[in-house]
Amino acid sequence: MKNTVVGMMAVLLAVSMLVGCNDEKELKLEGNWKLMDGSQSPACFSEMKFLNDPTSKKSPLSVHETTHKTTHKTTYDYTQIWFGEYEEEGNEIRVILHEPKADPFVMTADRSGNELKLQYEWKSEDLVCSYQLDK
Repeated sequence: MKNTVVGMMAVLLAVSMLVGCNDEKELKLEGNWKLMDGSQSPACFSEMKFLNDPTSKKSPLSVHETTHKTTHKTTYDYTQIWFGEYEEEGNEIRVILHEPKADPFVMTADRSGNELKLQYEWKSEDLVCSYQLDK
């Protein structure tokens, strides 16, 4: 009887430790994020919109890629909007863009209040980008 109680206590202790170790900080990405002035990489997405689908592990997102174009001595901004989905795991965001199609990639995220810092590779360029939640 004593061995059973001690064994049960050991199992409960082990389970509670595992649950405590798996307590990942949720990023709560839902919303419109705009690139902050002074972001470290000029090729960052200019805007990102994360939605939440509570019925799936994957949720919809859109990203805006703004580039500066010059034609006939006129410079203008051109924005390509990409649509896809994302999946969070800890501080990593797996992005799958469907329209237009692109290779999946992973972003490493760090959120502090209304600021989101993302590190990711896009078009063979390593980027460090800071975003602010647009209220």
